[in-house]
Amino acid sequence: MTNTVWTGLVAITDTRYAMLAQLAGQWLVEERPEPVPIGENSGYEDKAIYVVANREGLACYCGKTAPHRMLTQGAAATRLHQHVSRTRSKKEEWAEYWVIPLSSTTPDRVVSGLERTVAARLGIPLVHRARIPRRRT
Repeated sequence: MTNTVWTGLVAITDTRYAMLAQLAGQWLVEERPEPVPIGENSGYEDKAIYVVANREGLACYCGKTAPHRMLTQGAAATRLHQHVSRTRSKKEEWAEYWVIPLSSTTPDRVVSGLERTVAARLGIPLVHRARIPRRRT
């Protein structure tokens, strides 16, 4: 296993999720106050904000979805699959995610703004870690 790098500061609870979901205002489709295990589908949504929790239940990543094509499953599950299939540490350390489903008519600027707001409320930087240049030998 790799060194833990997806640390978080804040535990996600039903109450905290509800507060974050309400930030979506008119764009919120429904509340989904249950965590979904990584690898499982959360339901169907076109656009969403998702918050990933590590194995300790701490929020460690916040992302958004705004696909420009039709999907066969929820956009959040699709995006998370892309993350964990490309990065070993994510696959090993991410345990579950929470979804804030947004209306398909939500403007992209609203989705991006909401992602920034949710991340800020949880103390999660949008760029979680800096790239470390490889040493060339």
